[in-house]
Amino acid sequence: MPVQIGGRTLMLAWRPAAEWTTVQTEMDVLRFLSEEDRTTIGRLVLDGIVNSDNVAKTAHDVLEAATGRRWWEAQRLLSMSVQPEALGHLTLAGVDPWQRSAYEWCAATYALYTRYTDEKERLRFDFQLSIPPRGYEDEWMDDGGDDPEDVQKALTGWMGG
Repeated sequence: MPVQIGGRTLMLAWRPAAEWTTVQTEMDVLRFLSEEDRTTIGRLVLDGIVNSDNVAKTAHDVLEAATGRRWWEAQRLLSMSVQPEALGHLTLAGVDPWQRSAYEWCAATYALYTRYTDEKERLRFDFQLSIPPRGYEDEWMDDGGDDPEDVQKALTGWMGG
């Protein structure tokens, strides 16, 4: 997968879902790059060509490309997938994280968590999954999402809570 940063194109080799489940920070994504590419990013930062915000954005873009979801949704699904009960269900279903992509693994995790939900529960799950972490609210708005507080109020009223 090509990774664009500071006018450079670096290549990230395919990684199984099992490796993506360890991603908790932007630096966890960058460690998937070769040592040479990590050094290149370090030089770009030291030379002032990119800054830490550019590096974080690049890591987020990579996570989105690998999973087909917004980066924070991907992080949540990957984290949820390794909880003992979820991992047990996925394993019993024959979903092998060493043979599946992060995209497939996130899709399987989502399917597991929404399998027996009614429409209200699924909407609530989708909404909670879609809320960006503190400090990234503007990214939700940039994605065409509605104001989080307005949506939360509407959902609360609609769901009778």
